Amino acid sequence: MTADDELARLKVRLAKKLRGFESGLPEGCDPWTLIGGTADPKLFPVPELVLFALRNVMGFRWSGVGEKVRWSVYATVEGEPFVFELRKFGFTIGHRQEAPPAIFKRVIGQLSSALSLLEPLLLGFAKEQIAVGNLTMANRMSEFDNRYSYFRDLADFAFAPRLQVTGPIVLPTTEEDEGNSKKKGKEKKKSKGKKPKGKKKAQAAFESFSAGLMHRMNGAIQRQQEGYFASGAMVDAFFSRLEHRVLLLRAFRGRPLDPGGFTAFLGMTWDERLKEVVDLAGGQGRDALLGRLRDVKATIRNPLSHGGVENDNGAFYFHMPRIGAVPANLSRYRGRLKMSFFPIADSTHAEMCALFDDVDAMLSTAELEQPNEFVRAGIDPQYDRESLKLYADALADGPDAVEALIDHLGHEWERHANMDY
Repeated sequence: MTADDELARLKVRLAKKLRGFESGLPEGCDPWTLIGGTADPKLFPVPELVLFALRNVMGFRWSGVGEKVRWSVYATVEGEPFVFELRKFGFTIGHRQEAPPAIFKRVIGQLSSALSLLEPLLLGFAKEQIAVGNLTMANRMSEFDNRYSYFRDLADFAFAPRLQVTGPIVLPTTEEDEGNSKKKGKEKKKSKGKKPKGKKKAQAAFESFSAGLMHRMNGAIQRQQEGYFASGAMVDAFFSRLEHRVLLLRAFRGRPLDPGGFTAFLGMTWDERLKEVVDLAGGQGRDALLGRLRDVKATIRNPLSHGGVENDNGAFYFHMPRIGAVPANLSRYRGRLKMSFFPIADSTHAEMCALFDDVDAMLSTAELEQPNEFVRAGIDPQYDRESLKLYADALADGPDAVEALIDHLGHEWERHANMDY
């Protein structure tokens, strides 16, 4: 069955759902006299489907961009005029102020129900378009970066040494100490109740000392625990940011995609994608850097994200007769990240931060310096052949051309977002 045949069948089914809908407005009706408010986004989460159903499939009259309006579709239902519009502040259904509430409710119900017929057809088409790279990806780098920085700052604060000012603790244990204490207290007024003397006084001081020591120890343990929690969240945030960043850089490097290439890229592991973007043969220890990143992924990130289960069975201990329980991964990760009572100690956190900084430097210098400028500017990448060539041409012409293209794309995005047509 051809695409035209599928559209013809869909038109018949939509016509049944939209019984009573007619194209255009009643004669003499001025659309500017109609009022309207933002429709419930739960009923119309993708307003563009309204345009596709009424304009592309049903052939209803419509108009293009206007002031703060991207598109308008005109319909009449039982003599009542309606305008369906995508405005700056959302999808709007315009109608007469005197329109009966019942017919307005009916229009919303029919239209919302009709859109459900589109999804089976469009889901398959969407997969085809993604496979060939006809897509735009939202650049959320600043969001992922802020999340990573937030948890890193929390961990840095928790692991930082604290300045504690404490006075000396005196433990009087001899009669001379006790006598000296008595002399110093002669000029003071006697307080009510008996004061501990001799051994009792020494015991009280020792208990006070012990309590202070335990308080400091508990505080140190609490800070280690807080640092562990924050650093673990930082690691997860870093790898999420890394995967997002690599997807963005894949487009902004400007390299063409083969048919189905984007789907194949998504199917790669995170380190395979990284190799597609970074020239590991470029020296500067890049290959070793990737190896250290794999270590963190295997020993820290994966166990914390997958219920403590490591890829190499490191969470399990197998039973050796007459020996006991032995780690299932044996010495595979010997000599890598230092571990402690808490899975992430302050030294481990410092090592990971240094590693992450090195990775960030690798992804923003040398051959990736200019592609990273698109990422930093928040440009939403497109993966179609024409857009990839546009990025490649700008990279070939140098930093000034990259800056000019970023300014142009940023201006176009702002104009589209604000609907300043």
